[in-house]
Amino acid sequence: MLEKELFWLWLIAIDGITGYDITALLEVFDSAEDVYKAEKYDNIIGIKPSVKSKLKNKDLKEAKRMLEAAKSVGAKVITFDSINYPDTLRFIANPPYVLYLRGEIPNWDRLLMIGVVGTRNATDYGIAATKKICTELAESGVTIVSGMARGIDSVAARSALSVGGKTIAVLGCGVEKAYPAENQSLMNEIMKSGAVISEYPIGSEPLKIHFPERNRIISGLSRGVLVTEAPKKSGALITANYAVDAGRDLFSVPGSIFNPTSAGTNGILGMNAKAVTCGQDILDEYSYEINRLNIEKPKKNIFKALINKDPHKKINNEMKISLDDKKYQSLSDDERTIAELLIESSMHIDELTRRSGIEISKLTPILSMLEFGGYIKKIPGNNYKLNI
Repeated sequence: MLEKELFWLWLIAIDGITGYDITALLEVFDSAEDVYKAEKYDNIIGIKPSVKSKLKNKDLKEAKRMLEAAKSVGAKVITFDSINYPDTLRFIANPPYVLYLRGEIPNWDRLLMIGVVGTRNATDYGIAATKKICTELAESGVTIVSGMARGIDSVAARSALSVGGKTIAVLGCGVEKAYPAENQSLMNEIMKSGAVISEYPIGSEPLKIHFPERNRIISGLSRGVLVTEAPKKSGALITANYAVDAGRDLFSVPGSIFNPTSAGTNGILGMNAKAVTCGQDILDEYSYEINRLNIEKPKKNIFKALINKDPHKKINNEMKISLDDKKYQSLSDDERTIAELLIESSMHIDELTRRSGIEISKLTPILSMLEFGGYIKKIPGNNYKLNI
């Protein structure tokens, strides 16, 4: 049996195809496998004739090479219809239909992720502001998302790691290489507790065009985006624009009106960005999530903390979900059974049927009511997840 990832890799490898073409195809077909097995594409609107012609080539040789290349560097291939795909990315314009990942696959939807971006040519002020805010965020359980570039991105990631926090780096090249090369050790540290991801296949070079494109993933993953220092013409402002377009929160560190490297951050304060001077300014916007993060708060007596630390307690900075929350009080017994199963992880409808003991004829309307009530979400592949 062919691995389902092969059909997605076949699709994205078609010469000249775009993410918008794939979106158009998925409005007609349920999956990449269905696209592959189709014989005719003539009636699909919005796709160039040249692409339609290439879709008829069913050779999987290149797809198999891409999959083997990923496996050879220890990368996982996460496709749009996988339960491991970040739900926040599914609904952005032009989502990445394939992600390559090295490190741990995060429980994306139970993390409070904040994107942090800024200039590569950071000043002492920008570095200090980034360190202060990212350290405070990471200590409170926030996962920092950045591009691992020189300057602000690298400072943000290192600051989170310095206090045992998690960080996710979105690369503009293949995940087998650190870019810039000087960040190899940083990349290694990120992968120990977080992840590096990219939409670009193994072997992809860090081309200039890739960096603006990857910025939509940084903002798409994040609940909010913080720009700590950026001039008027900065890639960080591209990320800020993506954040606004995707309905994400936008934060900015004000800077001197006499310093050109703060012209961009000062400018986006007019784009409804919230001015921040400390981590708490951001945390105040997410009090519900912060109260449910499973983290170990810093203790004043470090020696005592080491003695009392339970080695079996898993501290993962993920949000704790409980059916004791008021949100779930009105659920029926069968609805609570489904919600309890989905607290563990996302599940296919067949798995829900087996584990709940509820017949499929009765389960389907229960799932529909839970989805209508905003308790769960249906995701590609007939899978369901809790709507946190």
